[in-house]
Amino acid sequence: MGTSNIYTGPSGSPLLPDDFEDTSSPDSNENPQEPNSDNNEDNEAQETPNSDKQNDNENNLGLQNSDNNKKNWRSAKNFMSKYASGTSRNYKKAISSYVKAYGGSKNAAKSAKSGIRSTSGLGQFLSNSSSQGIRDTLSQYQIKYEGRSAKDILSDVINYIAPVPVTKEDSVARKALIRTMEVLYEKIDDENNDISTLENIDKQILNEMIPIQVESYIYERIINDLGSRIELNSTSPNDAINKEKELKEYIISKVETRLNGIDFSILDFNHKTNIEVEKLYKQCYKIMEDII
Repeated sequence: MGTSNIYTGPSGSPLLPDDFEDTSSPDSNENPQEPNSDNNEDNEAQETPNSDKQNDNENNLGLQNSDNNKKNWRSAKNFMSKYASGTSRNYKKAISSYVKAYGGSKNAAKSAKSGIRSTSGLGQFLSNSSSQGIRDTLSQYQIKYEGRSAKDILSDVINYIAPVPVTKEDSVARKALIRTMEVLYEKIDDENNDISTLENIDKQILNEMIPIQVESYIYERIINDLGSRIELNSTSPNDAINKEKELKEYIISKVETRLNGIDFSILDFNHKTNIEVEKLYKQCYKIMEDII
């Protein structure tokens, strides 16, 4: 996994209280699941030399995959460092190696559990608001709206979908959601700035916001994992900012290319471990992984 702890993400969000502090535990990353072990003595007694050989082959394959992942992490870090320092312009190769370091696009998507949950939660909120109305939706979430500003209401929606993070992965997903909600707020803001503002949420808003959430998560995750390479190797703070901006624009272009034209209103966002949302992430990671 990446080791970046320097990048702290966007601050001063208009959707959060002034005293908000987004904390996460740097040592609580989710680890890949270990294969389930069967400790039943009868099963052990029935093992044959062939099964031992098969286990050895599987273990060797696991070690090989682990070595490949470590190699890809080194490559991703090296490419990102060279890009940050200006000795190379090939940031696309860094991102491709980064996806491969997770075991490829399929595993990169599968491991994005908090991203999938927050994207599903956002999709459910926007879909319900569009179909049944914002007041009924907020009532289901037990969020008070009478006499409150749209900004304060959306802050509560953020906390409902992505509560205060426990792990780095949670923090990445929350930052992405905050960024998406900022875009949503700017898009639907009007002179009333109350609950009636949120009545502007419709199918078109849903189709615009889901790609923004996906690209925001992918970007924030890369910065979380490799952002220290940019900050340590860039020639100046402004140079680091410009490098991150270039990476963001590249990710946005790839996600928009892949998700363009999809009608997200037909997706079922009601499950936190949503297979359809995972497929969206897989497709976006795939298009970045395949860049040579």
